Amino acid sequence: MNIYDQAKTISNQQDFIEFLKLFRKDYQENKDKWENDDLMSFLEGLQGYSIDKQQETISWKILAELLLAAIVYE
Repeated sequence: MNIYDQAKTISNQQDFIEFLKLFRKDYQENKDKWENDDLMSFLEGLQGYSIDKQQETISWKILAELLLAAIVYE
């Protein structure tokens, strides 16, 4: 299962932890495909998407979505 499919199935903390394991593995194996492949650009992407998302409530699934968006968001 890829990280995008895994993110869609998150419904609790344990699911999020499993997602993070896969997320780290994806970075290790596919770093060259990540647009924001260093910490500074990743955090900038995370901040930008968080602002644009304008989410009032947060869930484990939304946390995963934020991390996925930070891979490529400018």
